[in-house]
Amino acid sequence: MDAATPDKPKTIRLTIPVDQEVHATFARIAKASGMPIGRAMAEWMADTLDAAEYLAETLEKARAAPRLVARQLHSYAMGLADETGALLEQVRQDSRTRIGRAQTGLGAAGGLAAPPSCNTGGKVPSKPPKRPRGDAR
Repeated sequence: MDAATPDKPKTIRLTIPVDQEVHATFARIAKASGMPIGRAMAEWMADTLDAAEYLAETLEKARAAPRLVARQLHSYAMGLADETGALLEQVRQDSRTRIGRAQTGLGAAGGLAAPPSCNTGGKVPSKPPKRPRGDAR
């Protein structure tokens, strides 16, 4: 059995009901990582512990003061909307800048956006090749 040590607390075993989809998903994770399903679930829960603690705190606050939590969640949502709007505006500005440069033929450094499209690797001959003597076209 797993004895408790100062470095490792004793593991608590649980029996939890899950639907088939949850079981199938964790079975895939377990198979891909080479561990038992229970361990895959335990590691997932340990990895997401911060989110679970935040949810527990929010639910406790909501039970004690529902209006306060509703206002906090609303403020959070409004802040998120502001940040998303700023990000979208930045993407629009970047797109306009790129489109403007492409239309004028200027790249980021102010030169041509790309070499001419031919199969010479961007090297365009300055003069036509000379014809050999005796060729009277």
